[in-house]
Amino acid sequence: MSEEGRHESFLLWEKNHQSRPLSISDNNNNSPGLGSEDKSATHNNNQQQEDNSQAETKKKKKGSESDDEHDMHIWTERERRKKMRNMFSNLHALLPHLPPKADKSTIVDEAVNYIKTLQQTLQNLEKKS
Repeated sequence: MSEEGRHESFLLWEKNHQSRPLSISDNNNNSPGLGSEDKSATHNNNQQQEDNSQAETKKKKKGSESDDEHDMHIWTERERRKKMRNMFSNLHALLPHLPPKADKSTIVDEAVNYIKTLQQTLQNLEKKS
């Protein structure tokens, strides 16, 4: 048999024997072919290949789902921050005597103080009426 023919035969044998799971009869010491150590090594190799293949498949599926979820999370978080900026900007615009570059805690603090002042003013006006 030529070198090329032997190579093709080996590939066919490898394809038929390494890709199938081993059965109980494959581990039987009376069966011709591989010795028990070789069978165990082949079984471990096959199991490892199968595990790797399953892990890669899960990773691909999970990766695309995870990427979609990650992208959605990024978009949602960006929209939340934009909404918060708009709300702080609106609140800032409603408060008199506040510097244009006030930080968020100052805006909230001044809003609380301004609301309290408005409540007192309302109570005073109601007493006068």
